[in-house]
Amino acid sequence: MFALALLTCIVLRAFSAQAKVSDAFECKEFFYRNTEPGGMDQNAKKICQWTSKGIYYYATLYSVYHRIPLYSAYRFDPACSSDSGRPNVWHLEPQNRRNQNDYKGNQAISSDYSDTGYDRGHLYPNSFQCGDGRTATFTLTNAAPMDPCFNRIQWGKSEKDLRKPSTHLRKYNIIPQREISEDPERVIVPSHIWTAVCYKHNSDDSKSFSFGYIGENLPEGSISVMGVSALNYRLSALYSEHSDTSHSTLQNPPLLADEVHL
Repeated sequence: MFALALLTCIVLRAFSAQAKVSDAFECKEFFYRNTEPGGMDQNAKKICQWTSKGIYYYATLYSVYHRIPLYSAYRFDPACSSDSGRPNVWHLEPQNRRNQNDYKGNQAISSDYSDTGYDRGHLYPNSFQCGDGRTATFTLTNAAPMDPCFNRIQWGKSEKDLRKPSTHLRKYNIIPQREISEDPERVIVPSHIWTAVCYKHNSDDSKSFSFGYIGENLPEGSISVMGVSALNYRLSALYSEHSDTSHSTLQNPPLLADEVHL
């Protein structure tokens, strides 16, 4: 079981943040060239995350076996670059259970984070959205256990640095993912956190670019910035190291889109 040390007053609500769960993404606009990463768990749930207004805000691939998201894909909105207005409500995903009382069989719940010292780490950062979009990021299908020092200091700085130049960009496609480690009681603690970034210029491809960065989910975990090809190579090595022959989630590394420009 795991927990968020920073927030002390957490209220769970089941239906404020909603999603469409299906065998195929109906929100592929959040992926570069509308193409999702390959080599992932074929049994993972494909979720288009939205709120009660029915607007899709991002896409999530969620492992009901490991009870963490494998990635969330989204477009950065430079108009929503403030940390203000952070909600204190975490939501459950109604469609990931067989009945109203059966959340635990398919996803993480609040008690999984209790008294563990882990943060609920956003894959899609709440500060990259605003209004209903920010509310939509506070679902437990968009969170994984992160060391609080790594989450709030090293990874938090990377998120802030990513916002700075993006105010001059119109579109970001970003796919953060948790690279999986040893199984605890219910929810997998990721060994590494990584993000792939692609900026596609509207009219001049020579101004398009991509890059990635990765860090170890430890108090002193450092973050390395690299090209997408180098990130793919690094992920291949990590997935081989943490290969799980008992379940398909870890058998293949993700295949990210090719380099655009660096």
